[in-house]
Parts: sequence; structure tokens; C-alpha cells
Amino acid sequence: MIRFLLLTFAAAAIAQDAAAPAPQKFDFQALQPGALPDEFMVSDQEAKFSIAADGENKFIELAGLPIVDGGVLVGKSVKGACTVTAKIKATGKRRTQPRFGVGLHGISGPRLLVVPAEKAVKIVKNTDKEESMASAAYAWTSGTWTMLELSTKAAADGKGSTVEARVWEDGKPRPDAATLTWNNPDPPAQGKASVWGAPYAELPIQFDDIEVK
Repeated sequence: MIRFLLLTFAAAAIAQDAAAPAPQKFDFQALQPGALPDEFMVSDQEAKFSIAADGENKFIELAGLPIVDGGVLVGKSVKGACTVTAKIKATGKRRTQPRFGVGLHGISGPRLLVVPAEKAVKIVKNTDKEESMASAAYAWTSGTWTMLELSTKAAADGKGSTVEARVWEDGKPRPDAATLTWNNPDPPAQGKASVWGAPYAELPIQFDDIEVK
């Protein structure tokens, strides 16, 4: 009987893993520098995104001019619980600092933003205007790659959703504890994951190793 139950549980676990969609990964190594492929949707036509390279490494790059708060939607539309992770590199200039982040569930979904001018990271809600739903102090280092992770899942009580964010310097361990948490009264929605940047310092912002799961 015990063996039968173990086999049943194992079969159920295998079936669940088979049904779970594989992560969507984008490292851009197979692409040639130049225009962004049509599969990536840009939020604002004035934002100049392209595929760029630094040595053998390739990535999406947002040009420093014009200064536009622009985003790129990546991968397939995802409904419900979802996580996006990306590596982003930006550079400040004197007292002028860029802003960058990742998002879930389309243009109007939640975003995780690094805001160096405020020495902070934020989870923001995007409807008619941008609203900060959670924030924390963060010491960003200009000119380095920063890891960002944003996830949303249904709340344990079945009401609304829990949005968690993590930010850490590339090359260091992923934090066990969330940097930010927001108890969203709305359930997880549907839409594509995204990356965002505003090059206020008039210097390019680079996006790499995007993963959606």
C-alpha cells in the first residue's frame, strides 16, 4: 500500500512538472547587432532600443537619446503567477542618474524600479499614473550590472496577490529575503514581462539575461 501511494505521488509530480511551461530565456547571443527583432514590442516609438554588443556579449540597449521612459515587452503572455529576472547595466553622470527596472503582465502591470536619484528601489503600480506601492533604500553602483527579480502569485488567503521584489549586485548571491513586498488587492493578471529604462544621464542602458517563468 505504501509503495502504491509513493508511486502515485511520484506520477502526479511528474505530470505536474510536464504540464508546467518551460522558462522563457533571452540572452541575445544568437542575434546580430542592429535593429530589435519584431518579436520584441517597444512601448514608445521614440525610445531607441537595439541589439548591441560588448566584445562577444550581446544585449538589448536603450540609447541615451532621446530621453524617453521606454520599455520592451518580451516573450509570451503569461496569466497568473509569474516571475521575471533580468540583468541591467546603467551609468550616471554627475548629479544626473538613470532609472531602470522590470515589469510583469504588460504595460499596466506592476514594475520593480531602481531609482538612483532617490537612492531607493520601488514597486510601482501603473494605471493612469505611476504610484509607489512599496519602497526601500538601495545603494546602487553606477556602471555595474544589477540583478532584478519581480514575482507575483495569488495571496495565501485567496484574496488579491503577493508581489515580491529582489535587487542585488550581479555576481553576488541572490537574497533569501525579498527586498520589497506588496500585498496587491488585485489577483495576478495576464500579459508579457518587460524591461524598462529612462536614460536621464543621456547614456545607454543595457538589458541582458532576461528570464520569465
